[in-house]
Amino acid sequence: MRLPFIASFLLCGIALSQPAVTSTPVPLKPIQVGQLKVWALRDGLISLEGSLLSGITPTEVRRLLGGKDAAATPVNTFLVKLPGKTVLVDTGIGKDPEEDSGHLSEGLAAAGVTPTDIDLIVITHYHFDHIGGLLKADGSRAFPKARLCVPRSEQAFWFEDEAKLPERLRGRIPKLKAIFAAYEAAGAFLVFEDGAELTPGLRSVSAHGHTGGHTVYAFTSGGRELWCIGDLIHFGAVQIEHPEVGISFDLAGAKAIQVRQDLFRKAAQAKVVLAGAHLPELVQLEAKGTGFVATPVR
Repeated sequence: MRLPFIASFLLCGIALSQPAVTSTPVPLKPIQVGQLKVWALRDGLISLEGSLLSGITPTEVRRLLGGKDAAATPVNTFLVKLPGKTVLVDTGIGKDPEEDSGHLSEGLAAAGVTPTDIDLIVITHYHFDHIGGLLKADGSRAFPKARLCVPRSEQAFWFEDEAKLPERLRGRIPKLKAIFAAYEAAGAFLVFEDGAELTPGLRSVSAHGHTGGHTVYAFTSGGRELWCIGDLIHFGAVQIEHPEVGISFDLAGAKAIQVRQDLFRKAAQAKVVLAGAHLPELVQLEAKGTGFVATPVR
């Protein structure tokens, strides 16, 4: 695995616990949240080093990772069926011959869905492990009937003034423009404001810090909530118990920590189901001391 590539371009996270992880989409059977049906579709698998974390000793990281210095990390997308609407949250890494990735189409098929069934795609942020599956190899839209929805705050962060971007990010702009241009040309590209309701039962929640416009998507049905939290958390085995621990991938580390703590607190109080791009399972949180404990939702 090309860890330098992953660290430079994917900027993603790590697992809640350390079971064996494969690239097979799991679960194939949906989880019910109110009237919603939710599938976690695994697009790929990466490995990340515990040394990416800050605010915690290497010894403690190693202990929480089961004696290891790195962890196998899923790259998930989420398929959510609302009444009359099929939504995809993020699209994974996409096909890369040097990575275990590009399994989203297999996951959709296992869920009984084709790319043409997707009505709406929402993107948490523009790192390539979240947008890499938007195009086919020929540059055409992978989801020909879907509208692609992105936060204006994230759009502005990347495109408003490239000179303000960290230098390490500027080389990504041409690829980002090519991806979004395919949807814009089809009239299928929507930029929305923070806090917007995108369809009945789906609203956006500002969660800036990991990137300039990182966004959580909150689905509501039958008095229950599902939050697709993108990269709000990276090392689940560490940052659930220690939400104050940062990671080098965050653009604004202190802000990302504060947002994570605030949203985790609200999620625990409201018994929200959390779907993380890099967690092996959907979870619910319970407050414990200054941190939280997670219970898998199956």
